[in-house]
Amino acid sequence: MHNDTGPNLDVQRLMHEIRSRVASQHHPGEVPNPHAPDTANGNFKHAKHYHVNDLLGFHGEDFVRHAYRVLLDREPDEAGMAHHLDQLASGRFNKIDVLSSLHSSHEGAGQVKLTGLALPAAVRRLGRIPVIGYIIRLVVAIARLPVLIQHQNRFEFYNWSQQQRIIAHQDRQHKELSETLQQISAQILEIMQRATQQQQANELSLRQYEDLIVKYHEFASATEARLAGSDESSLKLNEQISSQAQQVLLHQQLLEQLQQITSEQKTFLDHQQQLGSQIRADLQKADIELLMQERRLTVLLEQVTRNTSTNPSFAEVVASEEEHLLDTLYASFEDQFRGPTEEIRLRLQVYIPILKEAEITDGVLDIGCGRGEWLQLLKSEAIEAQGVDRNRVFIEQCRAAGLNVVENDALVHLRSLPAESLNAVTIFHLVEHLPLEMLIKMLDEILRSLKRGGLLIIETPNPENVIVGSHTFYADPTHRNPIPSQTLQFLLEARGLRTLDVLKLRPREDVKLAGDSELINRFNEYFFSAPDYGIIARKP
Repeated sequence: MHNDTGPNLDVQRLMHEIRSRVASQHHPGEVPNPHAPDTANGNFKHAKHYHVNDLLGFHGEDFVRHAYRVLLDREPDEAGMAHHLDQLASGRFNKIDVLSSLHSSHEGAGQVKLTGLALPAAVRRLGRIPVIGYIIRLVVAIARLPVLIQHQNRFEFYNWSQQQRIIAHQDRQHKELSETLQQISAQILEIMQRATQQQQANELSLRQYEDLIVKYHEFASATEARLAGSDESSLKLNEQISSQAQQVLLHQQLLEQLQQITSEQKTFLDHQQQLGSQIRADLQKADIELLMQERRLTVLLEQVTRNTSTNPSFAEVVASEEEHLLDTLYASFEDQFRGPTEEIRLRLQVYIPILKEAEITDGVLDIGCGRGEWLQLLKSEAIEAQGVDRNRVFIEQCRAAGLNVVENDALVHLRSLPAESLNAVTIFHLVEHLPLEMLIKMLDEILRSLKRGGLLIIETPNPENVIVGSHTFYADPTHRNPIPSQTLQFLLEARGLRTLDVLKLRPREDVKLAGDSELINRFNEYFFSAPDYGIIARKP
């Protein structure tokens, strides 16, 4: 039984109320029949004997409604429905308690026989006795422990089998991608050969057309000279001129068709060049991965050949390299789930006016720079910045793009910086990966490294959005736990920073439910509010 003493959202009840209001607008006069014969769908026969399991299969309002129909032979009144739903939502009462209270009430006493209720109701009553009740609840929990262990074992086996399927599916996809790339490369080569041949044929046709024009002018000049000789010769010459003119017209039409074909060939080649660029980008990623593997093997082989006591042990080198074995996997995960780099740059533009208002043009450190979208945006705005990251794939991508990045642990790098040497520090979607102790140490080092008046910008997922807090946040298996904005703001101010603003980023205004009632507003707030938030803080 779930017991939650803090505020919580009963999503099932909320959705049921929305559906009930919509249904009441479309069918205001429809009243359910409590005595229909189909018990599987919640319509009970008018009988005097039921089993408790006939009712325990229902939940929420359906459970309360059917309990009233069976035990009191009527629909629940509004106050009774609200009372029992509040009891169930509080977690201190369960379905057995509701059935027992209705069955033993003055209105329901003796009307219906409910088999299977007496024993669990008695256990529930004994469980509320201050001392004995605790022991009884403990005994019941221990009795259910083997069933819970069995469920846990089943879940572990199911999880393992799913992982095996995912690995096999990834292997098949990798093989199919390699075969597809080979086929596309062969097709591109064949198309380029055909385009070259077509271009040569077009050039040959153009040369023939130019030769024909020259011959036509020569023939016209000779014809004009002969026209003075005789009228008969002139007539023949005119016929020849007309014939030649028709041929010239045909050649002009042929030339226009060739030009159209050339234009289509150019469009096709442009498309193939774009496809080739995409393939080259994929190959570049593969080259980076191979480079990482080669670098790790080189380091390991060099260490094997050394036996001096001044070098680190082979085990330490292996442990260091093992930390980077999943760099490529996480880089691919970012490409799949983080979104295109151009889209990320557009999202991050919201922070550029903040830096310009503070007149910051250099001394910016981006912790966990990743693929470098923020560094590229700062570079386009003529703001000097440096990034630090431990993922070698990201480091190689940033360096290939001409960005200033350092491969190092963020905390180690911060400790190497002089005090009050930075104008701004930015951290995008990193703090949710850190344990609390590590986050506190990082905030302390940031405070030490910032100049007075320097800025700290942090962006992280917003758990106030129910979809984010319960689902999308855990799409990244390296996330530890979501951090509410109030908690992060408290930590910043507790370590000596002053919060300037909290930005709620990209709320889903286009999909919110229409209406201005409190229920709809609350639903929109929980499900369609901003998926991320940013905090702007300053060193006093």
